[in-house]
Amino acid sequence: MLKKTSSAIALLAMSFGSVAATYQVDVNLVVERAPIQIEQTTPMSFPELLVNEASKNGDGCYAVETPFSNPTASALCNDPNVGGKQGVFTVRGTPRAIVSYSYSAPDQIQDGLRFALTPFSSAVQLSAGGEASVSLAAVVMLEDKDIAINAPGTKTFTYDFVAAYQ
Repeated sequence: MLKKTSSAIALLAMSFGSVAATYQVDVNLVVERAPIQIEQTTPMSFPELLVNEASKNGDGCYAVETPFSNPTASALCNDPNVGGKQGVFTVRGTPRAIVSYSYSAPDQIQDGLRFALTPFSSAVQLSAGGEASVSLAAVVMLEDKDIAINAPGTKTFTYDFVAAYQ
């Protein structure tokens, strides 16, 4: 009985042929372009620097997250137990996007002081709120004591911070 039913279905399918059809589907693409924003939330800063007869070329004052425990490492800082403050930036953009960033500084020497920042590149994923925090450290070194001891006053150095979507 089962054989007769299967054969009958096969005959019906062959007698009516087969049918094929093509259908379409519409997809609506919405483009959202949020520009990247960079905000310096904590400016890089250094305490007052001190050059005197005991100073040596190569003495430094560091702007890092945690001051060094060895005061001689920060001999250029007027208070060697208090170093500089690293720069902190908030990068904003499309939530969960990957952002590559880099920072650098040209070689800068002013009145016997050298500003040094190690160039760095990396990437960070923005949070669900579209933000990420990035920090950077630097050092001011005594390059030429003879010049620096005769040039008191404020010195201004620059550095670049660049961010882009990946």
